[in-house]
Amino acid sequence: MIEAPDFLTRAYAAQSPVVAVNYHNTPSFRRDQYDREFAAIAERYAGANEDDLAAYLSSGQWPGQKPGIVLAFYNGYRNNFDVVRPLLERHGLIGWFFAATGYVSCPPEEQLAFGATRTLKTIPNEYPDGRYALSWAELRELDRDHVVASHTRNHSKVSLSDGPALESEIIGAQDDFERELGHKVRSFAWLLGGAYGENPLADTCVDRAGYEFLFSNFRIQRLRR
Repeated sequence: MIEAPDFLTRAYAAQSPVVAVNYHNTPSFRRDQYDREFAAIAERYAGANEDDLAAYLSSGQWPGQKPGIVLAFYNGYRNNFDVVRPLLERHGLIGWFFAATGYVSCPPEEQLAFGATRTLKTIPNEYPDGRYALSWAELRELDRDHVVASHTRNHSKVSLSDGPALESEIIGAQDDFERELGHKVRSFAWLLGGAYGENPLADTCVDRAGYEFLFSNFRIQRLRR
C-alpha cells in the first residue's frame, strides 16, 4: 500500500464517508509528489462528482465500497490543467476545478498584475508566454470529465454588505461560466466566505445565480434539488 498523507490516513481511519482535500497552485516540480499522493488516494478513496455529492448530502449515505473524496483545485491555475489533470486521469480520480472567471478571462500580459493584487500566487517564470491562468478552452475540456466550479469572478474578498460587489463576484461569475461553457455551474466557493444562512444579501445572490452547492469554511451545503 502506498503511504498517504497523514490527514488522509486519519480521515480514513475515522471512516469518514466523504472527505474534501484542497489544492491551489500545482507546479510541475511537484509532479512526482502529486503522483504519489493521487496513487495513495486512489487506493483508499473513490472520486466523487456532483451527482455523488448530491446523493450523499440528501441521504447521509455513501453508496460505494470506498469512501468518497472531493479533490478541489482552487483559483484557476494553468498548472492544474498541465500537471494535475493527467495524473488524476491516470489514477481514475475526479478533480473539482474552482476557477475565478476574471482571472481566466484576463489577457496573459496582465495576469501577473491581476494576481498580485488578488492573492493569486504564481511560480516565477513558470510559463514564458505569460499565461498563468487556465484558458476557457481548457476549462471546457475539463468540463467533460471533471467538475468545473465557481470561485468568484475576481478572487476579491468583498464586504458582505456591499451589494454590487457581491453581485459581480457571485452572479457575474455564473454569467461568465454560462456564456463560455454553455451552461451554469452547480458549485460555488467563497474566498474566505461564510456558510449559507449567515448573510441574507449574499444568500440572495447565491440563489439568483442558481448554484446548487456552496463550499464555505469547513462546510459544504446543498442548497436546492
